[in-house]
Amino acid sequence: MEYKDELAAGGCGGSAHESPRDALDSVERVAQVFLRIMDNSAFAGARGNAWRARWTTLVTASTFVFNPAIQPRAFVLLGKLAAHDEVDDDLLYQTLATLRGALASFGETDEALPVSVLLCLVNMVGGLPPDSSYLASLFWVGIAVMQIGHLPLYKVGLNLVAKVVRTLDACGAFLPENGDGFQHFLMSARVAVEKAADQVDDLVGISFRSSFSAALSLLLLRGMEDMSSKDEAYEVLLQVIGVVASCRKWQQADQITTDRKCDLILPYMILILPTASVRKELAHVFTTAGFAIGAETKASLEHGGCVRLLEQVHKI
Repeated sequence: MEYKDELAAGGCGGSAHESPRDALDSVERVAQVFLRIMDNSAFAGARGNAWRARWTTLVTASTFVFNPAIQPRAFVLLGKLAAHDEVDDDLLYQTLATLRGALASFGETDEALPVSVLLCLVNMVGGLPPDSSYLASLFWVGIAVMQIGHLPLYKVGLNLVAKVVRTLDACGAFLPENGDGFQHFLMSARVAVEKAADQVDDLVGISFRSSFSAALSLLLLRGMEDMSSKDEAYEVLLQVIGVVASCRKWQQADQITTDRKCDLILPYMILILPTASVRKELAHVFTTAGFAIGAETKASLEHGGCVRLLEQVHKI
């Protein structure tokens, strides 16, 4: 009864008028319930693993065969199954090849296939080994999808960017011993796709080469302006601010100029502050950015003191 109620509450009964994304979300919820059943102690061990392996085999057989009715659902299922196991680079390569074809024909068909492939990639990211050659490159895949400007694709591209940044941060990719921090690490990964990425930048009118933080902030601005994606964009902004604040180039201010230091974090702060003010989270945002917030400063923030506090960026 627990699982039946959960499916009913999630709206998994289906509808003739549901959107492609709603249909994919329903498949995700059903898959999650089945995976929870397999993880139940009554089926844990050899039996549950055998079921999952057989399910993966059947799903994979349908995933890379073109079928507008089945393929999107198969990709969603593959992503949920991949999240429970380590993903090899060959499977990821095939998935990216399908995404390329789906985006090439986008407009002739609905967004179900590219959205489903991107949902699959979001789930796959957590199963990639830390040394995967694809992990950092997936950040730029998400950025390129966001630059397309189609809202359903933008939202799932935003989810992919957030998942990659979170995964890279968890495996220590942004630590000082692994490079010069968030921006430098990701721009180094961009070299592999630099020509294509520069072409997309030119079409959109932004430049990650000129200012990484300003370009990323402009992309996130689209999400902050739409109510359906505002919460996700806000969380990504907060996440990026926290990562940037902990990187060596931000902590060791004596190694970089004041202008360079502001370029690393200030665009994110400018973008997030209006929403943070409405949500009464200004103190949390500044704390995440590495500022020491005392009781007096909190009171100042409540009375419009955020501009004065931002000026401290030049003095830290």
